[in-house]
Amino acid sequence: MLSTPRLFDLRIPGHAVCGCPVGPLASGLRAWCAAALLLLMLLVHAPQASAQLIETTEARIEYQDGGFDLAASFDFELPAALEDALHKGISLYFVVDFQLTRSRWYWFDEKPVNTSRMVRISYQPLTRQYRVSTGGLQLPFNRLKSALQFIQQVRGWRVFERNQVKPGETYHAETRMRLDLSQLPKPFQINAVNTREWNLSSEWRRFNYTVPTNLDAPQPPPAPVAPPPVAPPAPPAMPGSTPSAASSSAADARAPFSQTVSNVLSPNQLVQPVSQP
Repeated sequence: MLSTPRLFDLRIPGHAVCGCPVGPLASGLRAWCAAALLLLMLLVHAPQASAQLIETTEARIEYQDGGFDLAASFDFELPAALEDALHKGISLYFVVDFQLTRSRWYWFDEKPVNTSRMVRISYQPLTRQYRVSTGGLQLPFNRLKSALQFIQQVRGWRVFERNQVKPGETYHAETRMRLDLSQLPKPFQINAVNTREWNLSSEWRRFNYTVPTNLDAPQPPPAPVAPPPVAPPAPPAMPGSTPSAASSSAADARAPFSQTVSNVLSPNQLVQPVSQP
């Protein structure tokens, strides 16, 4: 009597019951999956160069001359590797980023402002001076500390105009400072990826800013300055009189003038009559 064939007896050689390959192709696929998993684990657990933090000590917006300026202060020490590269002729580029956004419940957040400012610092071996360049401004410094202090202070940077914001609206402002690695030579860019001292950056400093509503209000006029008091003119001196020392001092100090008149003897009074015997 013939038995009923079982399911595993009907499978095709080289294939599993479910249809998945079990031959050399399956072995290659399992090896490829194992290699991909190992590579992923190495990428996750690989040591990454964390950035040297720049501390943001101050950040505010000031309204001046019909526009809005950013006033910010940063604090950091230049690592030894960056200082050595600077003295070898490598220029360093520091970038200050600024963003302004406004939340909207019915749509994505509005971002009217997204701007950056770059400052370059270099070293001149012949003059032994540090030169800081931003825009069209170039300033020399004899000390590295003085040059860094100038870079760390951001003043008078026009970040947006009046027509970019709405009076009375509250905006979310954020700023940061970072070392722009893309401006470095290619060999230094590769080295900076895994070097902590080359990753110099600050966290985003976030704060709210409400645009004033009285921007069109006229400025109060300056208070009038009272003119200095004018002393009355001194009366003319009387003929035959001699002003005293006190009167001269009072005249120099422009005090009220006073004068004492002295009697003058005539020549006849100076000659005494001769008595007759």
